[in-house]
Amino acid sequence: MKKFTVSRLQGQEVVNAYFQSQSLFWKNIYTSGGVYAEIHRNRLTTALDWIDSLALAPNSKVLDIGCGAGLMSLALAQRGFRVHAIDSAEAMVEQTRRHAMEPGIAKLLTVNIGDVYALASEDEAFDLVVALGVIPWLERPELAIQEMARVTRPGGYVILTADNRARLTNLLDPWLNPMLTPLKRQVKNALVQMGLHRQSVEDTGATYHSRRFIDEALTRVALVKTKSITLGFGPFSLFRHTVVPEPFGTALHHRLQQLADRNAPGFRSTGAHSIVLAQKPLSRPRVQSMRAEHPVSGATV
Repeated sequence: MKKFTVSRLQGQEVVNAYFQSQSLFWKNIYTSGGVYAEIHRNRLTTALDWIDSLALAPNSKVLDIGCGAGLMSLALAQRGFRVHAIDSAEAMVEQTRRHAMEPGIAKLLTVNIGDVYALASEDEAFDLVVALGVIPWLERPELAIQEMARVTRPGGYVILTADNRARLTNLLDPWLNPMLTPLKRQVKNALVQMGLHRQSVEDTGATYHSRRFIDEALTRVALVKTKSITLGFGPFSLFRHTVVPEPFGTALHHRLQQLADRNAPGFRSTGAHSIVLAQKPLSRPRVQSMRAEHPVSGATV
């Protein structure tokens, strides 16, 4: 247990440093051009559309984990929800706090540094928990999902995203194919030990997860999946060099997404991101807090 705690803290410190140094990039991603930015905008829009379909009552309590630039938190507050936003990177928290200064928002939006492994909230405190772009940056995502379930009220919802291990862009690029990941990790570690490569914040990368992994993590904490899709096709590359230029890349993404939304084989499960909506049953065993079992600090992003 102690070994896990120490290694997680070290890993999370690297992730926090990455997002601290790249906060401007993640702020601008929603207004930038290109398919990568378009996919992130589509992901945000899809999540908000799903939330609107839930028809939550005004003043419903929402937890936004990994609030980033704060666009999700702001959109939720504008819908009349009482939003508590957390992030592990101070730069991200400050960006979201600026949104809390907008007229009519201050009383609805609170922002703090937070730890997804030990959420500073009582059991069953929220009607909705949102975690966009969080799971890929965690060493133990299943523990974070357990905490999400704990703070969700019976009948409440969780929306989360994961970076899809079976994304089409990775399957088509030999360098990005997930089958090569263990080999590349071994080579990089060997180069570090030989002094031929120096690790830096720039080496930080997201972790891909299978849809099955996410489904099983939800099932273990008795969250019932009610909806899921994969979203995002591009940028397409060969040995990490983009081979589909803009604006054709964005048009291709939209065309392939249409096929995925129609459940076309080969596309419905190969989008870049998995988006999942799950509900906590009205009657179920209580999920215990991870705080007592894993007294750790640091946070998700």
